[in-house]
Amino acid sequence: MTPPCRYFPASQLETEIQVNDGKVRKGGRIDLSACELFSMVQYECQIDRPNVAGSPVRCWPVQRWFRRCQDKKGSFMVETTIWEGNKVNNDGV
Repeated sequence: MTPPCRYFPASQLETEIQVNDGKVRKGGRIDLSACELFSMVQYECQIDRPNVAGSPVRCWPVQRWFRRCQDKKGSFMVETTIWEGNKVNNDGV
């Protein structure tokens, strides 16, 4: 079983990635926007009438964004979907 995930606002993501297992990451401050950007498309699906056999299934794409960053221990991935959206809205890009 995976350990529980901590919840925090996307606005704190840049601060939160500076720490790993309660300890400051070695190798200096990590600039999240400089980390390599990746994307993945998943699909959210709903069955129109789940109690009816053969009912249509409708699906919508959901774009998710991740950054691969590096510290002294190696690389780690961070989901940045909401952070990327906030960055676009705040930067006006």
